[in-house]
Amino acid sequence: MSKSIVLDFDGTVTATDTLDEAAKTFGDATVYQEVEDGLDEGRLPLREVITREFAPVTAPLENVVAWVLDHAIVRPGFAEFVSRARDEGWDVHIVSSGFHELIEPVLEREGVDVPLHANRIDPSPEGWRVLWRYPDDCDECGESCKRTLLPEGHVVYVGDGYSDRCAALAADRVFARAGLAEYLADRGKAFEPFSDFHALSDALLDHR
Repeated sequence: MSKSIVLDFDGTVTATDTLDEAAKTFGDATVYQEVEDGLDEGRLPLREVITREFAPVTAPLENVVAWVLDHAIVRPGFAEFVSRARDEGWDVHIVSSGFHELIEPVLEREGVDVPLHANRIDPSPEGWRVLWRYPDDCDECGESCKRTLLPEGHVVYVGDGYSDRCAALAADRVFARAGLAEYLADRGKAFEPFSDFHALSDALLDHR
């Protein structure tokens, strides 16, 4: 049976949610807070939230990429974890609600080449337009959702936030932090804490 490790990116691979920070830095802080409140209160779906957060962004893509590279701190042990996991027969994927254009430069900087599923962005000077790449209307949660992108076989899921909820519920083993950990605990879904990739390696990989 195949075995896969699926990693969220922002707030999981990275120490902070770089996508959120980019939206606040280059977009409209009032719009950002309004839609985040809507997400937290269950009034807005994630797809609408991300679309509206980036609609006010007019900065050139290269400026935002440079900012991301200056601010994105990857959790300790990331590259080593991916290499060791592959050596032990794991497929490693990143599945993100963020954008290829902002994630790929960070992965390149870190020297990590893994399959990436994320959205795309049309960085128009009139406002960034999100090119959504997720299947719509998940049978379980009704949203554009990561669950439909989970590989076949045994799946370990690692995440931290709202976009990880439905996929985590479908995974065989879950490592979680922050809001995802709270969500799973409230629903009685078993998970293990995630802090960094050294600890994940100790918990998941063979160190003989």
